[in-house]
Amino acid sequence: MSNSYGTIPVSLSSVGASGEERKSSKNAIFVALGVTVVGLFVFLGKNESSEDTVTHDPTASVADVVPEATDEKHWPAMLQKIGGGVADFPSLFPTTTAEASDKGWMKTSETCNPLLGEAWLLGGELAINSPATMYFTPQVGGVSGVVSGIEVDYYGSMQENLIGTYFSEEKTSSDGTYHSLAVALRSDDLCDTANPATPGNAEHIAISPGMANQIVPTHQDSPKLQTDYKEGACLMTMGYHWFQDVVGGAELTYEADNLVPVVPMYDSVDGTLNGIFFLATNAKQTIGSGEYDGNFWDRSPGLSQANTFLDGTNPFCANLCGGCQFTGTEDGMFTTMHWMFKNTQPTGPDFEKCGGARIACGDGFSAMTEYTKPL
Repeated sequence: MSNSYGTIPVSLSSVGASGEERKSSKNAIFVALGVTVVGLFVFLGKNESSEDTVTHDPTASVADVVPEATDEKHWPAMLQKIGGGVADFPSLFPTTTAEASDKGWMKTSETCNPLLGEAWLLGGELAINSPATMYFTPQVGGVSGVVSGIEVDYYGSMQENLIGTYFSEEKTSSDGTYHSLAVALRSDDLCDTANPATPGNAEHIAISPGMANQIVPTHQDSPKLQTDYKEGACLMTMGYHWFQDVVGGAELTYEADNLVPVVPMYDSVDGTLNGIFFLATNAKQTIGSGEYDGNFWDRSPGLSQANTFLDGTNPFCANLCGGCQFTGTEDGMFTTMHWMFKNTQPTGPDFEKCGGARIACGDGFSAMTEYTKPL
């Protein structure tokens, strides 16, 4: 059965020359494995807003804006979804409203949300096979808006204990009921047309603005990350994964419902933020015509809750280091949706090598049951 990890090379020798070898800044003992963990991210937009959403209807008249010449860029300068689930692997997503229009995204009639921006949907359709909304700041005077948020709709099972803190209340589309999980990529009023978004903005990740509003550290050396999160494995083309538990914080309970459903990934060399993934505690992909449907979730049967390869799937515990055994998923599976802010693929300028190992653990222990002793 195909999965998105097949694209990750077994060794650097299979990649060829792609720039000078970067050396990991972590004193890690790297473990070569024949498995990796699912990739991915996709964009969000809604035709209907939840009751909790704070809205803002700009009324100020704005003259045409001519931006000054600058070398500064908006962050993120790129969005790349790995893991398939939409189009060819990997997929680039728009970072401006002009690019969004060119790629078939359409702005909805939803009033601008100052915590996220204006909602855009792929093809203008809110559906189970396009469960992602992209948010952009408004276009001002002919100057394109920039990406400001991502929201994912969870149809079917989700972590019900996190409704109202991370997930929205129940919503309805023509495909059924769902709950949404949003991430803001910029701060301040994202609907402000009098003071539109300017380049050079700081990296910013806020999970569920208006609810938990959890600010994710944007560097691996952050004291908050080191204190409040558990360091996981470094996966080639992704980076070091860090997890948090809503009950135990950095001390994971290994109960699926207690995981914070957005996981950051960091560069193994300079510690900067590579990307994030949205986490689901059940299988979200479906099979159609012999291929996984392009529904934005990473193309795979899911990641097994069981810490074993024996069921023919990749275990979710490959993301972790040390002891690992989860319980509490609906069907024994996790699903991920990866969004990267850099081109961390083998042909990209920020190829994430994890020191040359497909999976690397800084503590010398892989969480996999097949590798329970230090190498």
